[in-house]
Amino acid sequence: MLHFFSNLFNTDGFVPRWNCGDWSEGHGWLHVVSDLMVFAAYFAIPLTLWYFIALKKHQVPFTLLFFLFGAFIFFCGVTHLIDATLFWQPWYRLSGLVKLITALVSWTTVIALFRVMPRALALPGMEEMNKRLQAEISQRREAEEERENLLTLERTAREKAEHASRMKEEFVAVLSHELRTPLSAILGYTTLLREQTSADHALSQHLEVIERNALSQKRLIEDLLDTNRIIAGKMRLDVQSMDLGMVVESALDTLRPQAMAKGVRLGKVTDGCTVSLRGDPVRMQQVVWNLVSNAIKFTPSGGRIDVRLERVNSHVEITIEDTGIGIPEDDLTSIFDRFTQVDSSSTRRHGGLGLGLAIAKTLVELHGGSVVAKSPGVGKGSTFRVALPLPALDTESGESHRRHPHARPSSKGEADLPSLSGLKLLAVDDDQDARELLRWGLGQYGAEVIVAGSAEEALALAKAEKFDVLISDIGMPGMDGLEMITLLRGQTDGQNSDIPAVALTAFAAVEDRKGALVAGFDNYLSKPVDLGEVVVVVSRLLRRR
Repeated sequence: MLHFFSNLFNTDGFVPRWNCGDWSEGHGWLHVVSDLMVFAAYFAIPLTLWYFIALKKHQVPFTLLFFLFGAFIFFCGVTHLIDATLFWQPWYRLSGLVKLITALVSWTTVIALFRVMPRALALPGMEEMNKRLQAEISQRREAEEERENLLTLERTAREKAEHASRMKEEFVAVLSHELRTPLSAILGYTTLLREQTSADHALSQHLEVIERNALSQKRLIEDLLDTNRIIAGKMRLDVQSMDLGMVVESALDTLRPQAMAKGVRLGKVTDGCTVSLRGDPVRMQQVVWNLVSNAIKFTPSGGRIDVRLERVNSHVEITIEDTGIGIPEDDLTSIFDRFTQVDSSSTRRHGGLGLGLAIAKTLVELHGGSVVAKSPGVGKGSTFRVALPLPALDTESGESHRRHPHARPSSKGEADLPSLSGLKLLAVDDDQDARELLRWGLGQYGAEVIVAGSAEEALALAKAEKFDVLISDIGMPGMDGLEMITLLRGQTDGQNSDIPAVALTAFAAVEDRKGALVAGFDNYLSKPVDLGEVVVVVSRLLRRR
C-alpha cells in the first residue's frame, strides 16, 4: 500500500495516450476538449449547489444528501480532467485512485438516498402544500377578522363606558347644583333669622336644628361628589404650606356645636406640638372633620372625644379617641370600604351613607400617610390614628400661619363682621330665592344690592351704572357666569371691566374653581355659603383693591 502511494505519480511502464493506438489529431483533441468541458461543468455544478445550501440551510431539507451529491459530481469531473491529461502524462495510478474515490462517494450517496427516501416520500407535494398554505391563510384571515371584531367591540364598549361615565359626572354635577342651591337659601335665611330672633331662646334652638340638619345634607352631597371623583381617579390635592394644628382646630370649631347638641365633650390635646407641612389644608381639614364627626355620631350623650396631635418618631400623628359604642374586631378593616357600615340593617340607629371613613382614608393616602382603627371591643370605644410621614413635611417654622380660608366662620364672630355700608353690589343668579337672599342678607350689612336673573341682564346693568363688587352664579341658562365675566373683562371702555368679582356657585369641583379664576373671577365660594363668608370675602377684595 505504501509502495502504491509513493509511486502514485510515477509513469514508468505507461506511455501517453497519443502514443497508444492510431490517434488522429482531430480524434484526440475531441476527447481532450470534451473531457475538459465536462470537468468545467462538473466543477461549477457542485460549487453552485453548495453555495445555495449554505444560504438556505435552514429552509432546505436533507442538506447532507445535497452535499454528497455535489461531492459525487465534483469527483466525476476530476476523473474527466485526469482523462484529458493522459494524452500527455500517463498517471494511470492517480486516475485509478480518483475513480475509486468517485465510486465510494457515489455509493455513499446511493445509501444516503435510500435512507432519506421514506422521509422524502412523506413530504407533501406542491398541490398539498398549496392547500395547506391556503388553509393557513384562511385561518389567519379569520383570526384577523375576529381580532378586528374584538377590537371593535372593545372600542364600542369603551366608548359606551366613557359616555356613561360622562353622563354620570354630568348627572352628579347637576344633582350637586340642584341640591346646593336650595340648601344655600335654607342656610342663609336660617342665619338671618337666628340673628333677628336671638332673644327668643326656643326659636333660636329650632333654627339651630334646621341649620345643623341642612349642614348635614351639605356634607352628604360633598361626600357623594368626592366619592365620584375618587372612583373616576380625579381626586386632586391643592398642595401648599399649612399649619396642621390650625387645620385640626378649624375642623373642631365647626364640630363643637354638633358635639354640644348631642351632649358629647370634645377635647383637644396638642402638647405644644406645632407642625408645618406641605399638603392640602382643605382636604386635611376634611379628614379630621370626617373622623371626628364619625366619633360624635357613635358616642352617646355624656361621652367624651379627645383629639391629639403629636410627633412620634419619624411621623406626626392625629389621634381621635372616643368612649362610644366601639367596633367589632371583624369590622376594623372593612369600615374603610365605601358604603360600608357596621350596622346596615333597616333598624340601624345611626344615619349616613358610609362614605366618610373611605374618603378620609383616600385623602390620607394621597398625602403619603395611613389611617388605622382600633377598638377593645363593642361598648368600649374606638381610636382612629392618622400618621403622616415626616419626610413629606416642611419643618420650616418661619412662615406665618392663618386659619384656613375655607373654614366656615363661627356664629360667635359674626357680630364682628365688617360693614358693607355705602357699597353698591351687583348679584347675579337665575334662582329667585338665591337672589333675594343676597339682596336682603347683604342689605343687613349696609350694602345696596342690585339683582339680575341672567348674565345678559347683568351685562346690561353693568353697562348702565358703576358697581363696587360683582357676585355671580356660574351655572345659568343661556350665557353662563364664565362667559359673562370674560365679556365684562374684555370691555376696554367699560366702567365695570375691572370690578372685583366673586363666583358664588353650586359647582364645587376643583376644576370649577380653577375655571372661574382663569375666566376672570377674583374669588370663588361654593354653595351653600354663610352670608358672613360672603361679607368677609367682599371686604377683603375691596381692601386688596
